[in-house]
Amino acid sequence: MATKAKVALGVVLIVAGAVLALLFREDEFLWFRGGPLGVVLVVVGVLDLGEALWRARGRAEVERRE
Repeated sequence: MATKAKVALGVVLIVAGAVLALLFREDEFLWFRGGPLGVVLVVVGVLDLGEALWRARGRAEVERRE
């Protein structure tokens, strides 16, 4: 997946998780409660965003060396 798409996906996961965790804490989606599901989405979004930025930074350093 392209770097911009991975960054966008990470941001969307963080925002969706924050909305679930803050606004829909007690609501249930299937067998998940909104609060814990939101926290998990935020963590996954941060990891995905961090990985995308880490790889983009690594590619930029390799291009500078060449």
